[in-house]
Amino acid sequence: MWYITTEPERSYSSAVEHYVDIVGVTGSIPVVTTIIFRDMPKLSFFIAFVVLALSSVLFIGSKHETHSIFYVKSDDIYETLKNDSSFGTAIAFYVVEQVPFMKKKTTTGEYEIRKGESVISVIKKMLTGNKVRRKITIPEGYTVKQIIEKLNENHMLFGDLNEDIPEGTLFPDTYFYSFGDTKKSVVQKMQRQMQIIKTKFLSQNKTSMSLEETIILASIIEKESGNRNEYTLISSVFHNRLACKMRLQSDPTVIYAITDGYGKMNRKLNHSDLQFVSPYNTYRNFGLPPSPICCPGEQAIKAAMSPDATEYLYFVANKEHTAHIFSEDYSEHLLAIKNLRRESY
Repeated sequence: MWYITTEPERSYSSAVEHYVDIVGVTGSIPVVTTIIFRDMPKLSFFIAFVVLALSSVLFIGSKHETHSIFYVKSDDIYETLKNDSSFGTAIAFYVVEQVPFMKKKTTTGEYEIRKGESVISVIKKMLTGNKVRRKITIPEGYTVKQIIEKLNENHMLFGDLNEDIPEGTLFPDTYFYSFGDTKKSVVQKMQRQMQIIKTKFLSQNKTSMSLEETIILASIIEKESGNRNEYTLISSVFHNRLACKMRLQSDPTVIYAITDGYGKMNRKLNHSDLQFVSPYNTYRNFGLPPSPICCPGEQAIKAAMSPDATEYLYFVANKEHTAHIFSEDYSEHLLAIKNLRRESY
């Protein structure tokens, strides 16, 4: 895959003088290096119709590429081609540029040309807005700061995100967008999707917690384990601890506090970290943190609302960190830790 003219803000004043530079011949079809159409003679309008009539039998191809991607700006149609690109692409732009109603209907955006695709097919894409759809995946458990960082690193999205977005309000998922969309528009999609998920599970809440509280708990569950099969068990531990008025003592809440909401450390927690002063530190404070510590996914939200019925109060990660060992009392928990240490030696 290669990209052509990914600069929608580029103006004609900064562009190369518009020309058709024919530098070679392949069969009866010239090979074109650079083609930028703007003001052509009136005769070109007639030629455009002739070309359009022939376009169904002219095909776009490349010597080496299976497909290419180009950008079209609706008011300034221009194209910069590789040396081995075919004349067919130039014809498509030429026709659209010269026929007023076609140029008016052309939608700004990024389009794909498949090898062997007809000129008429490319023209149809430009007129119907059949653009390239890109996607970005936000992993479950990302914090808002991590999501903003990921979006700001994406140069196919425009604008910067500097706004204060509340933690836990963006739903982690795969989102589709077109080149030139804003980062803010993707954030708005995430916010809308989180509201949809909240509404979806509102009637399934089997706990006495409010919707806001379940999202906070779901964010802790999400960060505690990468094993979704354990979510409802972990949920039961935290619900049981809250019922017994025990501290949650969740490591991810401490990490969130220490990293000022980023949620990821480049080292392991130590004993002194557990004394870090913050309302998010559930080793020091009773109850839930004041807000979520990440953006939880659907499974974690469901688990927070529907915990398993257990007597578990403790859990510790196994040697492989792929699952946890659950215990109902502290002595049982200490024994599990002792056995794990023995297995490690």
